[in-house]
Amino acid sequence: MQNDSIRNIVVNKNKKIKFPIRFGLVQAESNSISQSELVIRNVINNLNQSFAPVNFLFYLEQIDIIKTDLSLEDLSSNVDNIYDRFSEQNDHDDMITIYVLNHRDEFCNIQSESISCSRTVGFSYILSERTNNIVVSQFDLKDPKIIAHELGHFFGLFHTFEEFNFGKDQFDSDKCQDVGDRMCDTPPDPGIVFEIYVNYSTCEMIGLKDTIGNEYKPLLENYMSYYKPCYLRKYSFTEDQIMFMQIASMTPIRKRLSRT
Repeated sequence: MQNDSIRNIVVNKNKKIKFPIRFGLVQAESNSISQSELVIRNVINNLNQSFAPVNFLFYLEQIDIIKTDLSLEDLSSNVDNIYDRFSEQNDHDDMITIYVLNHRDEFCNIQSESISCSRTVGFSYILSERTNNIVVSQFDLKDPKIIAHELGHFFGLFHTFEEFNFGKDQFDSDKCQDVGDRMCDTPPDPGIVFEIYVNYSTCEMIGLKDTIGNEYKPLLENYMSYYKPCYLRKYSFTEDQIMFMQIASMTPIRKRLSRT
């Protein structure tokens, strides 16, 4: 769903919007469940800190155990619509589910002369009616940034380095609502491939310019970026991102998940 399809919705910025959270702990048939309620409640507390400026309030509604041999990689690949079918079978229509899955056994592919390593941390559709969930790994469940990042997608936010859907942000303030992540207060972000230019002590990108000399100064500490934490700085959402999520929460596909 594109931003301009919901821009005319009016919201009360001062009203708390409450969302029940259901945790779906996904485990193989042969495994036992080992996830403490304290960890889960800490996830909720961290979410409420992250989304306090948005006036979202999350609370734990229930915890379910879901038995399946699917891994996080199986769902993220969505080959043969595995993720869609899984969501259709397990989602609840009246609450947001956070599915917590294990990874495959190995993160690295080691060969005689090379090694390659990768790990999926989480994912969610962007303001879609196809699912009512976000997916994260057991490995990353305690990372407040990852959970907030995926819920940002859930409420309609793109990555700060978005260029696939609307084209690359070209430092043109007249087009900021039409390109990139379509947020005018998030500066152009070249993406994590250029992280080598980042000084994490000063929390800025230094020396990277586009082809006509504009220097990139992305918001490294934004929840929707892919950068690591800056020294003693907290992740945050921008005012435009906050406004958009508030509006998105009033759309039919998200409002039905909220409580008064």
